[in-house]
Amino acid sequence: MTHPFKLPPLDERLSAAASLVRNGAVIADIGTDHGYIPISLLQEGKIRAAAASDIRSGPLNRAIANAEKYGMTEKIRFFLTDGLQNIPLSDLGVTDIIICGMGGELISEILSACPYVQNENIRLILQPMSAVEALRGYLADNGFSITEERLAHSNHKLYQCIAAQYDGTTHAYTPAQLLLGKRIIERGTADPLFAPLLEKYIGKTQREYAGKLRGGANAEQTQMLLHELLQIAKEKGFDRDEHTKIL
Repeated sequence: MTHPFKLPPLDERLSAAASLVRNGAVIADIGTDHGYIPISLLQEGKIRAAAASDIRSGPLNRAIANAEKYGMTEKIRFFLTDGLQNIPLSDLGVTDIIICGMGGELISEILSACPYVQNENIRLILQPMSAVEALRGYLADNGFSITEERLAHSNHKLYQCIAAQYDGTTHAYTPAQLLLGKRIIERGTADPLFAPLLEKYIGKTQREYAGKLRGGANAEQTQMLLHELLQIAKEKGFDRDEHTKIL
């Protein structure tokens, strides 16, 4: 029987993350906040069940209340915990782990503390709010292959969503690839959000480079990154003079 209440559509940021979840998955949504992702995916029939956790009782209680409102309490297990700790991932049969809305370094710490993720059958869906290059670096150095990357624009900000799975192999990335993502670069301007993303990092790197020169600091690595970003812009036919920012 269909529950009378339907969750409103997810915003673009959460929708991008949800789109990377595999059909028939059992998910663990870490830092679930309002519980919107598991509720939405369950109502769509895309997943079989979910675990949802948060480190704070306030957000977790909101998620529990929403699950009750939208008729999903029987399909979601809730955990008040830090990261992936104390969640019986194997017993629940979790296949896809979602971590959104945290910094890239914190996400890396959460993953490093959980041996369960070192399994080629487990998909990680990660949406860092900052330090995306640190997260990609962690994945590359610790045996995770990035299988998909997507961009989202929400509340005047750009977000990168990363899907990764363990393969036990280290992977090499250039500095620009750590910032932008290999697959995002490959798609280039076919993705309308690529140009604003590239513009954001070119501008940021130019300011950092100029600041180091003024302060007499070593600017070699920053210069190399800037050169790589500008080369990508040239290869992708991105004309900065004609570009209109959306941010």
